[in-house]
Amino acid sequence: MGVLMALGWLLLTLLKLAGVLFLILFVLLALVLLCPLCADVCWEGGVLTVRAGALGLTLPVFRWPAPEKPAGAEEPKGFWGKLKAKLRARREERKRKKAAAKEARRPKKETAPRGKAKLTLNILVTILRGAGRLTKAVFGSLRVTKIRVCLGVRGEDPAEAARAYGRLNAWLYPSLGVIDRFVYLDFDELRILPDFGSAEPTVADRVSFRLSARLLFIVAAALRVLYEFWREKVLDVFL
Repeated sequence: MGVLMALGWLLLTLLKLAGVLFLILFVLLALVLLCPLCADVCWEGGVLTVRAGALGLTLPVFRWPAPEKPAGAEEPKGFWGKLKAKLRARREERKRKKAAAKEARRPKKETAPRGKAKLTLNILVTILRGAGRLTKAVFGSLRVTKIRVCLGVRGEDPAEAARAYGRLNAWLYPSLGVIDRFVYLDFDELRILPDFGSAEPTVADRVSFRLSARLLFIVAAALRVLYEFWREKVLDVFL
């Protein structure tokens, strides 16, 4: 009787722990889906930097061109350097031999080629409808904010700079109007300045913005599209 009570208590404790872990994972998943993810993009001085994060807190993840590595960051030489190189080479050789032995032990099954489903008009319409729904969800959840644009328009002479300035304004503002119908845009600064005939640029070119989105709407649309593809047997065409 005591053993059964101990087993029951142990089983109840394990179930409670599993429930707590499941609740924590569910809360974390909800936070990821509901909290807006964001990325700060900045181009200045010929350098592109991208910082990504959530809730307005971002960390650097990409830079182009990449910063040059310091000359002193070479592999240490001497006894310890050679020892580390030998250990690293042995570890890589051991991994390679294990992978080759595992591949050799794997039984090779000869299976007949599986026939794929044919692409019909109904399947094509389903693919296009799903792609449109997913594209609408992605663009509907995107927010482009904190847009700061400062560009100088230059030319070989003042007349060419003036013509380039007029052409840029002619297509820039209509294009922004079209994009604003599909993606939310919020400008903090938009300055397009002519730079007439100066030997050195007087306008520092800079473009920066924050791209944010909530994954909940995108994931929901993707699951709906996948379910429709499965129901209409669209996946059989590609698998």
